[in-house]
Amino acid sequence: MKNEVIYMAKPTWYTEQVYPGHAKFYKKFVAQLKQYHEVRALELPDIWVRDFLPVQNAQTGELYQPFFDPRYANYTPKFTAAIRAQVRGAFPHAKACDARIDGGNIVLTPDKKQAFCLEKKTIFRPSDPAQKTYVEQELKRALGVQQIVWLPQQKGDKIGHIDGYIQFLGDVLIEGAASIWYGDIAPLLDSKSAHRIARSHPFTSVSLLCPVAENDWLSAKGLYVNFLETSRAVFVPQFNLNQDDENARVIRNHTRKPVVRVDCAQIAEYGGAVHCLTREYDE
Repeated sequence: MKNEVIYMAKPTWYTEQVYPGHAKFYKKFVAQLKQYHEVRALELPDIWVRDFLPVQNAQTGELYQPFFDPRYANYTPKFTAAIRAQVRGAFPHAKACDARIDGGNIVLTPDKKQAFCLEKKTIFRPSDPAQKTYVEQELKRALGVQQIVWLPQQKGDKIGHIDGYIQFLGDVLIEGAASIWYGDIAPLLDSKSAHRIARSHPFTSVSLLCPVAENDWLSAKGLYVNFLETSRAVFVPQFNLNQDDENARVIRNHTRKPVVRVDCAQIAEYGGAVHCLTREYDE
């Protein structure tokens, strides 16, 4: 069994001011994680470590650092630079990856041969095929995959992270609650790109129940697809909503691993859930 280590941002005075309740959530969630894995806490300016910590090459295990450029967030240039600097200090041996992409916008297929990403203008200009090819080469080199599959970013999506749309649970594609923001996910999965990858990597898809859309576009409350699957367990966000039990049951029906329900009702109001808050590495 793989020796996965889970990284998170430790609570600080600053993160508690920006994300009230983070310290309480962190304490409970880390206790759940430690039943299965070693947890390493980093002192960082922000808590959404999935987006800015290095990615791991699926073939070599090496770490690569894409360029963190969260234009969708209200971060100041100074704050973004501080995140980059502290990550470099924590992972000095990570190699550079010349692609402007967040970790939350990368989902690998179970065989680690392909990666799903949402196509965004901040990653490459649609009118520049050469730039797109270069970005794909960089991502293939960093991730250790053979193909990058671009799916269309849905209208109304202001963040553009694929882990708000889909994730794999073993060989099952879990279609998620991105519709809490902007409607049915079906058009995205019906795209030509999705059909191409389905032919090369057949998968079964399962949909999670979605709550009624909230007015707050930032809130991830109801984003059940933002779960974390490790080699030993599946950590499923719960939001104190009517869909909690049914979605946990759906996940449980498609895995033999223990399913750990994580209370994300408060932390999700700030824009993410279990997957966004963690980064796992094989060591």
